[in-house]
Amino acid sequence: MTRLENGNCIIEIALDDTYCTDREFNGKYDIVINPLGHPQNEYYRAYAIHVILKDRKYSVALIGDCNCWDDHCGVIDGDILTLLQGWEITQFDVAAAHVIRSVTLDTMAPNFEIHKANTGYLIYGETEITMLNDELELLWSFSGSDIFVSNSGKKPFEMKEDRICLYDFMDHYYELDFQGNVVCHDDR
Repeated sequence: MTRLENGNCIIEIALDDTYCTDREFNGKYDIVINPLGHPQNEYYRAYAIHVILKDRKYSVALIGDCNCWDDHCGVIDGDILTLLQGWEITQFDVAAAHVIRSVTLDTMAPNFEIHKANTGYLIYGETEITMLNDELELLWSFSGSDIFVSNSGKKPFEMKEDRICLYDFMDHYYELDFQGNVVCHDDR
């Protein structure tokens, strides 16, 4: 389970593998969101999102491709919860309890993590690193020689204060700045 919090709210996010898109949950969720209209099948699951505000609590089921890592599946910024579900990103206003926008990333492989960066959102994917602005529009993307998964035990993705450090499967090392420029590359 992922727990996000700030002065406005507490958000708890977990996968709900029991969710089926064609049946009701008898009050399990206050809101069910399927922004891209996914059919019921084994590829789509629900994030169970529990929102705790100062004046109320409610639960949301967000249906999508939940192929990402739990501890970096979402970011809270003020009242805006931004969630990554594989190729899909949904922004949800937790105070107003409605979807602001939902987009599908044009990446070759699924994405694992989302992070807030000063210029928007940084997405760590299997084959690409993608930077989006606050409206989820593409600013830049970067691909290496192979997938960003390390077979040498090194950390394949690390976001530092002034750069992004990457290792690919062939143990090539890259450093990017937050504008997508390669500032260091080592083929070793």
